[in-house]
This record gives sequence, structure tokens and C-alpha cells, in this order.
Amino acid sequence: MGGDKTRMSKQVLWLLVASAQARDVAYVVPTVAWMATDAGALLEVYLESERDGRLFAETGSTVLGGQHHLQFNYLCAAFDVRVVRYGAGAVFDSSVAAFGLPVLAEAETPSELYAALMRSGSVGRVEAVIVGPAADAEPALGNGSRLQAYLFPEMLFRRGLGVSTNDAKEAAELAPDVPVLSFYRGRSAADRTQDGLVRFEDVDQAQPDDTLGSVTLRIASRWAGSAGGVVFADPPAVLAQLASHCRHRRVAVYEPLTPKPPAEIEFSHYTENASPVAAAAAELALRTGNRVITGRQTGDGDIFEWSKRGVSIQIIDPNRPAFPVVETVPHRWAEPLPDPSSDDPDDAQLQQWADEGRVLTSIVFHSGEVAHNEAMLALIELAGWSGLKLGIGAHAARYQTAPQTWELLQVPPGRGGARGLVEPVLHSGGLGVLAECECPATLLRQNCTEALHRIRDLAGSGGTPTGYYAFMDSNFDRLDRVRGDLFSAIADAGLDYIVSSALPGRNRILWKSRDAGTLSINQTPRTIEGASPFVRATTPENIGLALGASGAGWILATFDAPVISFSPYIWREGSRFMAVIDELRRGDRINVLPRTIARYARVLDGRGVLPAPVATGSEDVRAA
Repeated sequence: MGGDKTRMSKQVLWLLVASAQARDVAYVVPTVAWMATDAGALLEVYLESERDGRLFAETGSTVLGGQHHLQFNYLCAAFDVRVVRYGAGAVFDSSVAAFGLPVLAEAETPSELYAALMRSGSVGRVEAVIVGPAADAEPALGNGSRLQAYLFPEMLFRRGLGVSTNDAKEAAELAPDVPVLSFYRGRSAADRTQDGLVRFEDVDQAQPDDTLGSVTLRIASRWAGSAGGVVFADPPAVLAQLASHCRHRRVAVYEPLTPKPPAEIEFSHYTENASPVAAAAAELALRTGNRVITGRQTGDGDIFEWSKRGVSIQIIDPNRPAFPVVETVPHRWAEPLPDPSSDDPDDAQLQQWADEGRVLTSIVFHSGEVAHNEAMLALIELAGWSGLKLGIGAHAARYQTAPQTWELLQVPPGRGGARGLVEPVLHSGGLGVLAECECPATLLRQNCTEALHRIRDLAGSGGTPTGYYAFMDSNFDRLDRVRGDLFSAIADAGLDYIVSSALPGRNRILWKSRDAGTLSINQTPRTIEGASPFVRATTPENIGLALGASGAGWILATFDAPVISFSPYIWREGSRFMAVIDELRRGDRINVLPRTIARYARVLDGRGVLPAPVATGSEDVRAA
């Protein structure tokens, strides 16, 4: 009986399982989403597909590398899960049986599935039948663009039964007294969709000059007043997390980037090219009242465009994370156990290292978005068995979507965790990726403050970042601009130090707050890339040849986590990265956390061995 009471107290979750290639699944998900809401349930979806696990993979994480079973098991512990099968399942079917999960409905066609769910008695009135194009008959919008995934607001907000032209008549029979509304289905002579349908209406059709961007903007604009946010992503990324988009009542826009003529590129094509609808997506986000776009960019140029309006992007991949609905169940960390061996070195130790002329070393891993969760968890495992000390960029969403595993940051190594080995560092405003150099300082402060509040609510003060790692806070052409206005905004949010993109190379404190309570330090390797992270190390030689100071000093480098610790890259390049670890510890070098390097910088500054700060307070200075 106790177990039954516990089960009854949990939020009901409908888990829709289907193949990513299932017929018209992009119409099924939003339809089942509003039905689940009627039943008092949340909806999550898992679309099975072939996997490759690389960065920006079309199909996202691998099943094992992305820990899909672990996340499925957590889902079953946190929710009262009821399964909806659209076609046959494979990955979790034996678990569904072993766990005794009820199956609400299973069917091979959209109309059959809707009929089964409508018979449950928990689904309210259907208001329309929404007919979109079949996958093999989508309008020609250029670039081979697929439209189906972007039509979900029409089903969600209209409470419609979503089908393609193949199933229009069957769906109309389920709700014979409602209008049948057609979108972008084409007008070929062979199309007999409306035959026999009395209340049929063509609401919108593709025009000869339409692009995917213009069509998705029309759809999104129709529902902007009802929307809670914006998703900007390519079709596979939109489709894989459709349940999340419906839960947050988002609208979706997208168009592939349009390249500038090569002669107009000043720094790199990836940072300066953007989608033609990037600016419109930002304006749409502001209209919804949510400055965090969800999705994935066509290039870093989108991020720079959005940042001008204080809009950031929480980057996702298909199944990264596998079940984002876990964010709705707050998982608060346990009180940390005392563990003196995990404590940072005290001031006396730092002074001694300075006396000895020691060089401290550390790494910060890019980036904070949830698409990189599995890469960061692999790095926690690396730290646990190797003893490597490092920093990991983090957004608040990582705490919300990796509820058990991310807590290892607070578990002592003697108990299997990474406390004292891995430091979370707030990245890029903390809510989503943005370019600080383009973002209004007041909005940057708001993002940091909100992110730290969300993190502290889950992880307590011990699990909350005290440092900040910038996406791009300087100027591309020379990296010699020190933005005191941005640093002051970050400091006002309560952070102690900032790892900047400006003036990489010789150790220096770039900036101090007026009260000297917060400082900004530079990175050591002078390796500049044309895509984020812009200042980064890529090889052991970048560490081995880094010259931060002639005596006591530091080596602080950024690495791009996914191309190191997503599983395909571990297999291919893992041994090369282990050589980086050897360089961090070579000779008299001492590997520490990034926050220890920030404290060491204060010690060295007090001894007069560092150049004077370039800026203080809110000064915006170009270094001489």
C-alpha cells in the first residue's frame, strides 16, 4: 500500500515512444501533448533512431554514451509513467514490461492512436483537424528543408488532430463536427484531400517566393501572443524535443544561414554569417517575454546577432538531454559531508608557492549548455580516477537536467565523487549562450543573477559557482578590449572572478572592481580559433609551450569539451588529451582549480610581479 500511495502522489507522465521515421510523428507529438494536458499529465517523447554521438549530430547522443537507460530509470522513479506506443518500440520495451508500466495506447497510424486516447474519457473536445503535408510531399522551400516539425503550434494551440493528407478523412471521422484546416499541403491535381470534407479550409499555403524562414515566421507570428518562448533549430533538433517545446508552449522558426561574400569577412565566416531570420527570431523571443531561445544555431553569427538584444540560446541536440521533462521535478542536493582533503589550499600555501616560484595550472571546459551534459559528466569521471583538477562551464539548466549525476561535484572523492576536483564555473550569463561583448550590461547582470538563484535553490551555496567564464567579452580583431562595464555587471551578480577572452598570453589581471572584490584574469595559450571557444588550447603543445610568467605564475587554458569527451572523440583522440594532463603536471607545475588560480593572481598582484590592471570599475579600455 505504501508504494501505491507514493505512486499516486507523483506527477503522471505520458511517455510517447516511436521511431524518428514513424509516419507523421511530428504531427502526433503536439496532438498527444494537448491530450496529455487535458488528462492532467505531462508528456515526454523518445524517438528511436540510428545514433552517431558526435557534436551537432543529426541524431544526437548514443544510447549508452548519453546514458539513456539511466535517464529512463530516473524518469520512472520521479514520475508516474504511462506509455504511449506509436509503432513498435525497441530500446525500453523490456524495461516497460519489467517495471510494470501501464500502456495507455498503441497504434500504427495517427488516427488509430488518437481514437485510442480519446476513448480514455480524459481528453476534452477536439476543436479542429489539422492537415499538413506528408513527408514525401512537402513544399519546395529550398535547401531540402523539411517543414513538418515546425507545424506543431497549429495542432497544439488549436487543439487539433494533426495528420497529413494521407489520414485526413480518418481523422475527420473522429471529430465530424469540427473544421478541417489545411496548411502547406500543395495543390497538385492528384491531391484529393478535401473530397467529401464539408468544413474544409486552406488556411495557408506556400508561395513561390517562400523560404523555410518565411513560412516558419508566419506560423510563429500567428501564435506569438500565446507562446511562452521560441525554438530556433534545424528539423531533427526540433523534432527530437517536440514534447518539451509543447510543454513550454514555444513556437519555432528557422532558416539555414546565408553566407556573406568572402571579401566581407573580417574575422571568420562562422562568427559573421547568420541565418536570415536570426534577428526576427530574437524579436519574436522578446514578444513572448522569454529571452532564452532553445535550439541550435546555424553558426556563432546567430549568437552575436541575438546577444545585441540580450537574447541567449540554450543549445540542445536530439536526446541531449534524453528526457528534459526532469527539469519539472526539482532535485535538491543533499547537505555536503565534511571532507578537509577536498578543501582549497589556504593563503599561507599560496604564499609559499609564490616564494618558490611555482606555476599553477588549470583548465576550463567550454560550454554550459545542456547539449554538452554527457561530455561534462565524462570529464567528472576523468577527474575522479586521474585526480585532475579542472573547471566546467555551467548553465542553470545543467543542474535541472542532470539531477543525480551533476551532484557528484559535491560528493567527496573518498565517496566516489569529484568535490575539490571539479569546479562549476558560470558560463555566458548562465541561462543560455550569449556573446557578452554584444549584450547590454544590465541584461547580462539579470541573466547571471537569475541563473545563480536557480542554481542555489537546487545545489545550495556549496554547489553554486563563484567564478565566471566568458563566451566572448572582447573584440575579435585584436582581443585587446577590456570591458569593465561587463565585468562590473557580472560582479554585481555576486561572482568573485572572471576568465576573460581578452589579451591571452602573459599572466595579468585585466580588471578589478572598485573595491577589488572581483577580478578578471586572462587565459595563457595564445591560440585563437574562428569558432567558439575562440581562445582555446587544442594540443599538448599549447600547454607545454605556454609562457604565462618567467617565475611564479599560472597556465589557464580553455578546451572544447564535446570534441574531447563525447564518446566518439574519446575513442579516436583520447590518448592525445591524456598528454595534455601530463603537461599540466609536468615538472614543478601544480594543478589546481580555476578559483585557486584567481586567488593566486591576487597574491602575485600584491607582490608587484604582474602588470597593472588594464581597467577598473566600469571602464571600457583598449589596451595600449
